[in-house]
Amino acid sequence: MGNEGSALVLALIMLVILTAIGIYAVSITSSEFEMATALRQREVMRGAAEAGAYTGIDALPVMTVVDNVTLSNGASYNILPTAVGQEPMPGFDSNWARAVFNVRATGRPQTPYVGQVLIDAGVAYGPVPAGTGY
Repeated sequence: MGNEGSALVLALIMLVILTAIGIYAVSITSSEFEMATALRQREVMRGAAEAGAYTGIDALPVMTVVDNVTLSNGASYNILPTAVGQEPMPGFDSNWARAVFNVRATGRPQTPYVGQVLIDAGVAYGPVPAGTGY
């Protein structure tokens, strides 16, 4: 007559084991979701920074600082162009040079996410007349 309670104990043990497996599955699912969201936001930030870099390069030699341009997906970028100067142009005499610029673009994700991606691009074009400030 000692076996009447063993089915109840076995059922409770199985219930505890299945509950633990369920909690573990929910934990894995939520961490996978967080990782996927972080990966997506990194790609959004990178895309915004690339858009800023291309925009800054397209505007050269006019150097315009651009702040907080918002894209259609909610991400934004800033542009900071700087003139490095001129360097000699191989194959040309000293009256010709190559104009050198740097463009730094910063991409940020849409709210409520935080972070940023920086892209530094160096741009040189020429020949330009030496000493003209191009």
